Amino acid sequence: MAKPFHLQPLIKLAEDKSQAAAQVLARLKQAWQEADNKLQQLQGFLDEYNHRLQQQAQSGFSITQLRDFQAFILKLELAIRAQAEEVDRCHVRWQQGQAEWQAREREVKAYQTLRQRHDEAERKSEEKLDQRQQDEFAGNLHRRKNDMQE
Repeated sequence: MAKPFHLQPLIKLAEDKSQAAAQVLARLKQAWQEADNKLQQLQGFLDEYNHRLQQQAQSGFSITQLRDFQAFILKLELAIRAQAEEVDRCHVRWQQGQAEWQAREREVKAYQTLRQRHDEAERKSEEKLDQRQQDEFAGNLHRRKNDMQE
């Protein structure tokens, strides 16, 4: 009878950790995508306000309106820089999460390899036992035949 694989609880624990790391990685990817979408939206606003400024300049506007446009555009540019930094931070966190998940996956695979080796060793052990029993049975049968012939 095959011996149980004593590291099975560790395989389960490693699989649970890998699954948790995968869930964290998915959340980090979502945060990165949301930050990037927000950056794209801010850049779209900036393009739109620059276009409005050009249109307004053609039709004429006051110094106060020009200053307001320029102040707003400056605020948008600052927001874009800040959001670009947030996108970069999210990307770094995602890369770290990916490295963590990959490490957990390697751990699971290492335990699975140990399990496969254990199973193979148990299979070979059982085959040897079966062969020994068959040899013993054949030997006993041969002895009985010889005993009967004498």
